[in-house]
Amino acid sequence: MKNNSSHPSVCELEGLFLRKWGWLLPVAALGLALLCLGGFWEWVAATPRWAWKKPGLFDRRLLLFLLPGILLPVVWAWSRRKPVRGAVVWMGAVAGILFLDAAVRHPVVQIPFWLAARARLEADQTFMREVCYIRLEESRSHRPEAPAVLVVGSSQVLNGVDEQQLRQLLAPTPILRRAMFGMTPLKALAMLPYMPFQAGDTCITYLSEFDFTNQERFPASWFRPYASWKTLPQVVRCIGSAAWGRDGGQLVDYAMAATWESWRMRDFARQLVFHFWGRPADHGKGETGALSSIRDALAAQQAELTFSPAEQKAFKRFARHLQQGDVRLVVFEGDVNPLLYSPSHESAKAITRHWLVTFGPAPEYEYVSLAEQNLALGPEAWKDMTHLNEQGRAVLTQRMAQWLKAHP
Repeated sequence: MKNNSSHPSVCELEGLFLRKWGWLLPVAALGLALLCLGGFWEWVAATPRWAWKKPGLFDRRLLLFLLPGILLPVVWAWSRRKPVRGAVVWMGAVAGILFLDAAVRHPVVQIPFWLAARARLEADQTFMREVCYIRLEESRSHRPEAPAVLVVGSSQVLNGVDEQQLRQLLAPTPILRRAMFGMTPLKALAMLPYMPFQAGDTCITYLSEFDFTNQERFPASWFRPYASWKTLPQVVRCIGSAAWGRDGGQLVDYAMAATWESWRMRDFARQLVFHFWGRPADHGKGETGALSSIRDALAAQQAELTFSPAEQKAFKRFARHLQQGDVRLVVFEGDVNPLLYSPSHESAKAITRHWLVTFGPAPEYEYVSLAEQNLALGPEAWKDMTHLNEQGRAVLTQRMAQWLKAHP
C-alpha cells in the first residue's frame, strides 16, 4: 500500500542519511583514531597526562579503528537493497562475534591490553599482576631457540628464586619464569599451553607438602585466564566426577574461557572499565595484608593437612607430558619456616617425600631432597612462614645453580 503521509518513512530517512552523510562514518572513525592513538601508549601506561603523538599513516591500530567506520555504511546500504532474513541476521551476528574474538587474540590487541590492565592493578592484586606478565610474554613470543631453564612453581618460587641471579650463574642458558601465586600441580597442568617448553629444555620446580594438601577442589577463577581445550579434559579427569556434579557451573565457566579469548580476559577488562583513567589510589592495604598473612600462617600451623588426589594425579600428568616432550624435570623439595613445623606438617612432609621418591616404576624427573640441598634455612632466612627473604633467596638460587651445573 502506498504511503500517502507527508512524513518520510524510516527507509527513506536511512537512504537520505547514507547518501548525504554516510561519508561521515569513516571520517568520524579516523578522528576517533587520531584522538585515541595520539596518546595511546600514555593511556596504556596510565600516566597522568597523555602526550600527543601523531600515529603513522600505516599504523595497524589506525586500520583497526577505520575498518568498522568503512564497513558500517557499506553493510547498511547493502541491507537496504535486499530483504534480510532471520537466518542471515543470526549468521551475521555469529560471524561478528567470531571476528571480534579472533581480533582480540592478535598481538596488536593483546600487548596493549595486558600492559594497560597491569598498570591499573592495585598493590595487593599479585595474582593478576603475574597473569599480565605471563600473557605479555606469550604475546611477545620472546622464546629463545636455545635450550632454556624454565622456573615453574608457586609464590614460594617467585619469592625464593632470584631470576636475575640464576641467569647470571647459568649464563648463557636462557632463563624463563612461569611461576604464579597459588600454583599447584593441578594449576600447572592447566597452564601448560602458556609454558613455552621445547625439546632439550629443563624445568625446575619447588614442591612441598602444601602443594598437595588442603587445595580448592575446582579453582575456576585461577583456571580462567589460562583456560585451553588442550588441557581442560586432563584437568577434569584429575578432578573426577565432582567436576560434573557439584562443580558443574564452574566447569561451564572453564569451558567458556577455553573457547573464547574475550572470556579469559574478562576479569582484566573490568580493570580497564572501572579504572579507565589510571591506577586506583592506594588506601594503605600493606599493613592489613601483612596482618592477614600472619593470621593465615597461624591458622595453617594448627590445621590438619588433607591430601588432594587431584593434585597427585595432575603432577603425574604434568611430569609425563614433559617427558614425552623431551623436557627434563627437576623437583627441588620445598620447605617452610621452621617456626611452622608441627607433627602434622612433619608427617605430611614425609608422606610427600616418599610419594615423590617412589613415583611409578620409572621416575620421569629428578628429585633433590632437603638433605641433598643441605641448606639448613633457619627462621632468619624467611620473611614470613612460607616465603624466603633476600638472604634465603640468594642461598636457594645459588644452590639450584650449583646442582644444575653439577648435573648437566
